[in-house]
Amino acid sequence: MPSWFVAHTKPRAESQVALALGRKSVPAFLPRLLARHSHGSRRWTALDPLFPGYLFVQSYPTPEDITRVRWTPGIKRLLGAGDDGVPTPVADDIVTYLQERSGAQGFIVPQVAMISGARVRFKSGPLAFVEGIIERPTSRADRVRVLLFLMHASVAADVSVDELELIGTA
Repeated sequence: MPSWFVAHTKPRAESQVALALGRKSVPAFLPRLLARHSHGSRRWTALDPLFPGYLFVQSYPTPEDITRVRWTPGIKRLLGAGDDGVPTPVADDIVTYLQERSGAQGFIVPQVAMISGARVRFKSGPLAFVEGIIERPTSRADRVRVLLFLMHASVAADVSVDELELIGTA
């Protein structure tokens, strides 16, 4: 019965290793996360590895199969390989859970609970470390209305979700 193992890859080589394993007919699973990035005023989304530098490989734990996987270009090592050379298998439940979370689209979409009443804090900028409460949940443009209590007055501000971090519920 084949088992899932974790392969440690060279930096940013996860996709190439998954393709190389596919050419060898070795099942590989690279969980990806839809991540938001920003640099200055530019904002974009990209598919990043959920575990950078690692991917799951399904193989029989025989020396021949392990050697075939281990010598795939881009793989540094298989995790848990001790003196006997046999890596430690990962529970099937873990891989199944990640595959289910990836769904039909093939990647995991993080779900940030920016709901009305949630307590948030600004991460950076002129309001860095100021806390507030979400008044209106996330819009299509990934903006929320935050109630701030400044100078004994309540002030509402529409801000990007990227500028906030969740700190609890009100």
